Amino acid sequence: MTPWSKDEEIIAAWAEFVSGPGWANSPVWVLVREPAGALRIECLQPEAQTEEILTLFRVSDAASRAMLNAVRRRG
Repeated sequence: MTPWSKDEEIIAAWAEFVSGPGWANSPVWVLVREPAGALRIECLQPEAQTEEILTLFRVSDAASRAMLNAVRRRG
């Protein structure tokens, strides 16, 4: 079951390896547009990810980090 409904639109999704002292996670973030136009971000935890998502995970994480760094450098 997904945290969005059929009348909502998926705008973007990106994977991210995250960690801290003694923990690590690999969520996929999903940007959702509600019917009235509001945006929200949902999180797909690893157990909710499909084989296809898992296959693309590392590529998405690398692209997301590269884009984030490029935007930060832009200032």
